[in-house]
Amino acid sequence: MSESLVVCDVDGDLVKKLREFRFRKETNNAAIIMKIDKDKQLVILDEEHEDISPDDLKDELPERQPRYPFIYAEPK
Repeated sequence: MSESLVVCDVDGDLVKKLREFRFRKETNNAAIIMKIDKDKQLVILDEEHEDISPDDLKDELPERQPRYPFIYAEPK
C-alpha cells in the first residue's frame, strides 16, 4: 500500500502571491524568495524583489540557508 508523503505544505498567502506574480503585467526582472519554516513544515515567503538582476539576486541569497527563488526575467 503506497501513500503519498507530504513533506511541507505551502502557505495559502504565498500561493495567492505566486499566482499574482505569475500573471503580472510588468515586464521588469523580479523575484520571490521562499524558505521553509521547519517548525510549521510550511513553505513561506521570505523576500520580494523588483527590478533586480540575476547577479544581484545571487548576492541576496544566503550561502548556508536553503532558499527557493521564483524568478521572472525580462525577455530579450
